[in-house]
Amino acid sequence: MRAGQGAAAHAGGAPEQVKDLSDVPSFPAIYAAALDPRSRLGGKRGKGGKGGAGGGAETLPNIAYRVRKVRIDAERARDFDHLMRGPATDLVHPGVLHVLAFPVSLALMARRDFPFPLLGLVHLRNQVLQHRPVKVGDLVDVECRVRDLRPHRKGRTFEAVSTILGEDGEIIATDVSTYLVKGGKPSAAEPSGTAPSSAASAGAVPSSVASSAESAGATGANASTSVGGRSRRDFEPPQPTGRWVLGADTGRRYGAVSGDVNPIHLSAVTAKAFGFPSAIAHGMYTASRAFTEARVDLSKPLRWDVTFDAPVTLPGSVLVAFEDDPSVGTARCVGWKPARGEKGPRRCFEVEVTTLGR
Repeated sequence: MRAGQGAAAHAGGAPEQVKDLSDVPSFPAIYAAALDPRSRLGGKRGKGGKGGAGGGAETLPNIAYRVRKVRIDAERARDFDHLMRGPATDLVHPGVLHVLAFPVSLALMARRDFPFPLLGLVHLRNQVLQHRPVKVGDLVDVECRVRDLRPHRKGRTFEAVSTILGEDGEIIATDVSTYLVKGGKPSAAEPSGTAPSSAASAGAVPSSVASSAESAGATGANASTSVGGRSRRDFEPPQPTGRWVLGADTGRRYGAVSGDVNPIHLSAVTAKAFGFPSAIAHGMYTASRAFTEARVDLSKPLRWDVTFDAPVTLPGSVLVAFEDDPSVGTARCVGWKPARGEKGPRRCFEVEVTTLGR
């Protein structure tokens, strides 16, 4: 697949602009802007195209950010592998590709014409389609855009799409993150927002500051339904195959490797400043660790689907269950909090990895 094949037309039909950045943006600079009380990034924006989740004619900016010739750093790839409890290899974990593109995507969402405040976005799910392996030391181009703004019963959802391209313009991988903007008038048109996009379900993905769906659970989704819309009462946990014990430094360790220093993940003190009783794990940490423990063959094309439901608090533990289906090349993992007192078990995340072209 070549660049441009998956580019969607903007709702207004205008051609998309592509802005070349000289380097991958800095997380601290993006977060500093978002936390600056003088900046609109940290609070509600105006009506219409600058509005919040409620009403108005919000539109997403019709622009892509691109950074050329980004090298896959060997030390970062190695540290990421080790953090996920896996051996370092010459083939790059797709979580590293997500980490590589995330600040570019975040910078796009920090634009003044982006209609929603950067703080408080909730990461509902993530889908990656990787067409071929990526090796440590490879040079890639990164393109990021936002699309598909639609109503949700808790506000609005949209997709942040990151495309990893080879030097010849070949699309190597596409990473689609679905975010919820909470608030505004509920919509019956999108009762759950949990189903994968039609492109992803068909096997092809076209081409707080992102507080990961865990934060949604931490901020008061009701007892019967997660912010993603799946019923908690319907969750019956399988027989666990393991337990992850996560230390208080888990968020700091992931932040050191990824660069994502969102304060809600770093410590109880910084998390409480943003209304959380304790720090919570990065969603993509739990997703990436599940990917590693599924022992996926990185030499083959793959699809990696993740759904987030509830927070994984730090320090803390989560039960996990892995299941393989060799007939279709699929590995699945579900992570949950066990029942405690009158509270039943609570699903935190689900991960499915499918090996393609076997």
